[in-house]
Amino acid sequence: MPGLPYSATNIRQSALGYRSIADMKNLIIAGYATSYFFYAATLITYLLRLRIPWRYLSIIALTVNLLVLLLISISSGHLPFFNVFECLLFVTFILGGLGCFCSQTEKHRLDVRSWVWIEILFLLTIVLFFPKEPSFYRPNQTFLWVVLFHGFRNLALATMLFSAAHFIRFRLESRRRQLRNYIFLSGRNFLLLTTVFFLCSEYSGMIWCQRGWGDFWHWSPTFFQSTLIILCLMFAFHIPGKNHRSDDIRSVIGAVTALVMLTIQVTKGLS
Repeated sequence: MPGLPYSATNIRQSALGYRSIADMKNLIIAGYATSYFFYAATLITYLLRLRIPWRYLSIIALTVNLLVLLLISISSGHLPFFNVFECLLFVTFILGGLGCFCSQTEKHRLDVRSWVWIEILFLLTIVLFFPKEPSFYRPNQTFLWVVLFHGFRNLALATMLFSAAHFIRFRLESRRRQLRNYIFLSGRNFLLLTTVFFLCSEYSGMIWCQRGWGDFWHWSPTFFQSTLIILCLMFAFHIPGKNHRSDDIRSVIGAVTALVMLTIQVTKGLS
């Protein structure tokens, strides 16, 4: 029958397509597990102050993390910004880079860099409870303002977590006044950078809605979540006073804001 070879060819091509998708998914899962292992090894060797091993392990972890992000982008056809798995892996990569190149080793064992590795393992543990696969392709995922909206949101979360690592380190130190010039001010500067990224995300989202629906955002759960984050950020900057008590309150609000942003991101993945 003339139609039989054509049908058999289609079936064979479909089977090969499904097999390649399954192979790509297995590679992504293997890459995720490998990066988890190397980040954990980085934390252990760093706490033991094994200088050369933790540096090599951190570079390997970041490289594997980057490769997983590239696999996600290649297999899905869009940047890894959209579901919880993609988002947290991207945030992990940015946070790991900040931990490697924008912080320094201190005499205190649980310093800023240690808290960064702990935060990364916490993020990767959250990922365990979500499907480890790219989000389904949608046409608007390549639209510039959609990409900018999600990209700046993820950058804001990464810098907020890095800021929170400074604030946690600051709060756990009994002699906090001696750390103000480095730890607290660095945390405040990255909190400011978080605010810039988040406002860029909000502006991109407004243009996205204007282009897509002909109007700006109306009141909705998403708008309420954005308002809550902005209020937390503004509250952290506008605590009156320049004494140590004001710094203590600012550091607590900064750390709580990171938790709020992460909770909102994960909650969106559950909905």
